[in-house]
Amino acid sequence: MKIRHSVLCRYLEAPDDPRQLRDLLDDTGLEVKRLDRLPDGDLALALELLANRGDHHCYAGIARELAGRLGGSVQLPPILPLSVGESPVPVHVETDGCLRYTATLFERTDPGLGTLSPQSLAPILAAEQSPVSAPVDATNLSNLEFGQPTHAFDADKIEGALRVRSSRPGEQAWPLFAPEPVELPTGTLIIADDVKVLGIAGVIGCEECKTTDQTRRVLLESAAFDPVRVRKAARALNLHTDASARFERGSDPSAPLIGAGRVAWLLVHEAGWSLRGTTGDVGRWVNPRRQIPLSVPAAASFLEYPLHAQEIADRLGRYGFRVSGQWPDWQGDESWPLPAALHDAPREKLRNLVLVEVPPHRLWDVEDAADLYEELARSIGYNETPEHLPPVELGSLPSLPEQRKLLTSQILVGHGFYEVVVDGFHARELVERLPLPLGHPLAAHVQTLNALDRGYGLLKNSPLPQALEGVATNLNLRLSQIKAFEWTRTFHPDKTAPNGVCRETPVLWAIACGADREPGWADKGRAVDAWTLKGIVQNLAIDLHLPLTVGPPDPDYPVAALLHPGRSASVRLGGVPIGALGEVHPGVLGAFRIKRARPVYLEIQSEPLLGAPSERLTYRPPSTNQPIERSLAFTLPHRVRAGEIAQTLTHAGPSWLARVDVTDLYAHRDEEGAPLRTITFALRFDTDQAARTGDEVNQTCDALIAAVQERWGDRGVRLRE
Repeated sequence: MKIRHSVLCRYLEAPDDPRQLRDLLDDTGLEVKRLDRLPDGDLALALELLANRGDHHCYAGIARELAGRLGGSVQLPPILPLSVGESPVPVHVETDGCLRYTATLFERTDPGLGTLSPQSLAPILAAEQSPVSAPVDATNLSNLEFGQPTHAFDADKIEGALRVRSSRPGEQAWPLFAPEPVELPTGTLIIADDVKVLGIAGVIGCEECKTTDQTRRVLLESAAFDPVRVRKAARALNLHTDASARFERGSDPSAPLIGAGRVAWLLVHEAGWSLRGTTGDVGRWVNPRRQIPLSVPAAASFLEYPLHAQEIADRLGRYGFRVSGQWPDWQGDESWPLPAALHDAPREKLRNLVLVEVPPHRLWDVEDAADLYEELARSIGYNETPEHLPPVELGSLPSLPEQRKLLTSQILVGHGFYEVVVDGFHARELVERLPLPLGHPLAAHVQTLNALDRGYGLLKNSPLPQALEGVATNLNLRLSQIKAFEWTRTFHPDKTAPNGVCRETPVLWAIACGADREPGWADKGRAVDAWTLKGIVQNLAIDLHLPLTVGPPDPDYPVAALLHPGRSASVRLGGVPIGALGEVHPGVLGAFRIKRARPVYLEIQSEPLLGAPSERLTYRPPSTNQPIERSLAFTLPHRVRAGEIAQTLTHAGPSWLARVDVTDLYAHRDEEGAPLRTITFALRFDTDQAARTGDEVNQTCDALIAAVQERWGDRGVRLRE
């Protein structure tokens, strides 16, 4: 939610200092994602609100939360008292999904006005909404101010009575801003007249009854709907609105007349409209007056803060809770009846007990004493409560995965990498930059249908897009030395997973760009490349005592398609691929506008890396026989990898062929100008068990040459004489 500091100050005295204001909001659970100074000197704040607190989605709710911490009262905008009586249009509620429904009629009497004042429009502009017309702007403003969504229908387009009901099979509606009517899922909560659907309850109105510049009579709807029904409708139709964001988190059933009264005040006093008749109020909702017994000593002990009954009443009262005096002060008071659960409780249990009545706007999330402890903690301030570790008698050593994770992080930090923390979500626009073929595993995502921010529309299934976005950002700031890593999770759609939605894969990723080390006066370093990452993997293999190797690319590993085909490899554990490394594909770099840089990327699945059994190194005394080394040079045409030749030599060699290494590269062309490479392979023969004769080694080398020519001769591989 986006708000303005000047508008917030209409409700209470908020700190003027941006740092103090941000710290205050963060400490009360209202996370400030962004704070900007506007050209007019005002502050604009983007807030990340709690998922279960629908009452926070308005200025009054935010002000109430801050007042609970600062003390004092909240000043609310003026409303016009409405007289409840006969509804201007017959209203029938035919479903229990509607808790309460009010209808108020207005008529335009002064065509010279028609707009709200600039002061009233300020919250709408701060929320990045464009003014439309007085009825629409008034409903939007009431929503932003009080958190009570309302909707204006063109009264002259309503045919017959209003009915709040469930949709029938095959029934259609034409939502606002949609190009055409859509079919509603059976059972969707709707508002309809005798002919058509006027709105999808709690989500959006419909085109066929919207207000226009020619509208002269408006019927105002202000209601409260079941949050589950609203959430199901919004997700089924893939419609997310400010109204649904509030209703699906639980609206205040006592607020419809307040929201309608605010709209009435704006239309009557600022826009030249007149109120006609009385307001119809239909619904079955009755305030349950939920009462929660709260032990004063238990609350003080839990928070480790000296609390007494009057202080609890004062602190909770700022949030709208009503608190009785300590028992037995309220014994026999009809306004504070003893809850049924305490009828047979011993009198000792009732001592120092207060009853807390939950206000209607908190009925959806406050159910027991633990919820009240949280309210008291926010009022006191988390920084004001004691901070200490609970007493423990026996500690435990870190597990093997914990030790490996720490050691891996230390190795990466030793290579100059910084650990980062990246969101578990990313934007659809970010993913669409990847040149993925149709049906590729990374093209499938778990979507979040109710994300308030487009940047949180998809659960990430690969860390690479965000890693490249970070590289691009740093390069634009002329920071070319980039090394970052993260322990994270990726999410892949899988209905067979235990949660029925997706499979989670723990992953370690790292990205590097620039020089392999900080340049010095005598050494400028060399550019990072796939060999740099290979060295890190070999470092991990030694320090973690794991059979980690780097082999030919595995085309089935998802991220392999986004790496350079000739400068990438797979990371293997005991021969099984568990990751990939290499230079990012040029096509991907172009999509992220990364120029004159070639970042390299490493990704390893965390579970096998941290959980595989160790292979402890054992000491072997050096052999008394000198090892034998020979070199073979093969000429390779384009698209034949040196690693594949080395693998053939290894498999064809005897058990005493200890190592095969690439030691030289000579690039040249054939008679027709085609590119060729001559690779020199160093063969090291082990002589620990027995001495080897020259003839025996020569025969082995001849057999290795024959094996390579048999396997790769038809591809143009030949021994260079």
